[in-house]
Amino acid sequence: MTAARALRVAFGLALGSVGGAVFAWLHLPLPWLIGALVAVAAARIAGAPAEGHPRLRNVFLGIIGIALGLYFTPATAAVLMAKAPVLLLAAFITLAIGAALAPTLAHRAKVDMATAWFASIPGGVADMAMLAEVYGGRPGPVALAQLLRVCSVVVLVPNIFALLGLRGDVPQAATILPFVPWALALQFAGGLAAAMLLVRVGVRAGWMLGPLAVTAAVTASGITLSGLPPWLTAAAQVVLGTSLGAAFGRESIRPLRRFLPHAVSQVLLLMAGCATAAVLLSWLFHEPMGAMILGTAPGGVAEMSLTGKVLGLDVALIVTLHVTRIFLVTVLTPPVFRLLHGRQGRE
Repeated sequence: MTAARALRVAFGLALGSVGGAVFAWLHLPLPWLIGALVAVAAARIAGAPAEGHPRLRNVFLGIIGIALGLYFTPATAAVLMAKAPVLLLAAFITLAIGAALAPTLAHRAKVDMATAWFASIPGGVADMAMLAEVYGGRPGPVALAQLLRVCSVVVLVPNIFALLGLRGDVPQAATILPFVPWALALQFAGGLAAAMLLVRVGVRAGWMLGPLAVTAAVTASGITLSGLPPWLTAAAQVVLGTSLGAAFGRESIRPLRRFLPHAVSQVLLLMAGCATAAVLLSWLFHEPMGAMILGTAPGGVAEMSLTGKVLGLDVALIVTLHVTRIFLVTVLTPPVFRLLHGRQGRE
């Protein structure tokens, strides 16, 4: 990394830390993540040279994965196994809502169906943009729509929960357990190895899912691991928020300014549809409503799980819902698109 790039990254992290501190001082929900995102995104749109760093983000995603994996106690793992049908149904419904909204986006924004389809399905920014290009779509609008989806959900959902008073009473596992540095180092090393394996086989979310899976497996076996001090989880949220905010820039938004309002309205429709489905599933299957809404929300697994963690909701259920959706998005999105729209992808 060049000296100039290092300065831009340092500036982004400093700005994100200030934004997080301000939001924490104001007692806003999920302050370190949302504050960093808002501060850095605003600076980027204003033309300031704030940047994130992918490798640093990946390291701290591992920290978040460890914090979330600590919720998978033996009792929790057994309950989740029994809830497999609900988890699959919720994931299918979330994807179906995104697919159903695609023709609307194609009509309103005057884009081709491949662009609208991969912009509407809640998946990874890079993954969906790449798939859109493979099937003849435009990767730029897809990437913008996916980024707006993640950031909008991150900013809006915790604040809506705070306004409605939706909270749970599940204690934060990472702060209850004692902080044992050597044990945390072993957890991180094992998680890093799993992350590298997942990324190697094409799972882009592997940097978080690897440490999460290793920690969850060990915790579910009944072994007590190290907790995480609050300052470390706050730092991880700042790095993640900075990386999300740094993705906004004049150079990426200006060419797509006509597509932007349609992308925003699509995100709001997707959020409303997923929330409605979550409420119905919660009523039908007697599941906690707050956890179901976060678990089906079209946001990232890290951001929604952190929201559940802060609000005292069932983090294990939220994580498992999102991981199930990630798996189904990876497996089903391309073949279903080919089946419905009769298009073959190119190499």
